Amino acid sequence: MKSRNKHHRPEIYYQDIVQKYLTKRQGCLTVRELNFAGPKFDVVGFDPDAEEFHIVECKRTKRPVGVGQAFGQILAYKAMIFDAGEDFLTCFEHALVKAGLTRQPFWIHAARFVASRKIPVRFYVALREEACGRPDVLKLIKRDLSAVGILRINQYDQCKDYIRVFGEKDFEICRAVRVDIPIALPIRPDLQKILDEKGSNRNVSVLAAKIDRRILKMRRGMKSVRHGHYAIAYRVTQNFITLRPRNRHLLVSVKESSGWKDIRVTKEKQVGVLVSKARKALDRTIA
Repeated sequence: MKSRNKHHRPEIYYQDIVQKYLTKRQGCLTVRELNFAGPKFDVVGFDPDAEEFHIVECKRTKRPVGVGQAFGQILAYKAMIFDAGEDFLTCFEHALVKAGLTRQPFWIHAARFVASRKIPVRFYVALREEACGRPDVLKLIKRDLSAVGILRINQYDQCKDYIRVFGEKDFEICRAVRVDIPIALPIRPDLQKILDEKGSNRNVSVLAAKIDRRILKMRRGMKSVRHGHYAIAYRVTQNFITLRPRNRHLLVSVKESSGWKDIRVTKEKQVGVLVSKARKALDRTIA
């Protein structure tokens, strides 16, 4: 009866074991079942000292196909964080508040991640002892997903960072490699269409998205107007700045007191100066 009960334990039981392990062993601020942009993240921990996340997918199955699916879920997690990284950080912070884990100000770390446009993560799959009895299967899976670590939950409900291969402890197969997941900047459809029509490269697209986002936040009532197939202009009462994407650079026209001035933008460090000029131009147009 005891073994059958253990066999039928739900995944949430193993999530609880993993959560305790990340909290005590890794010193993480940890939450379970983080509901973010679709599928729930089983266990998410944040190590404030190393400034990195530990994200774990828990699987109670021992079948090779089920183990493979658990590793495959990590790819979905990566895509979700890439597509909406800032939402992920906000959702995690709200979960910490709900769990009463607010003694350390997480927003300080989140601000740094947003500024650098990347989130450091170690991914793991947590498997029961029975699923770790086929090292050959695990090695085959890790050929394609070598950065994903393994947490073995033994018969005593303890997490271990190794499996046994021919009686020897193999830590390397369980090791998780830290990966920096970039945070994609959402690009509005109007701007994206112009970027596509001009064949703008990724650098130009990122610069255009950053400038577009910051200008639209400058003032309530800000509007953007598409000019044909080549430009977007911004106005409150009248146009004060225009973006004209090209293949390898962004041409920005700013309305100054002496007239319109064209600025060629190719580097991120130019964005701050440009936004400052745009703000001054906006103030002049609504004065």
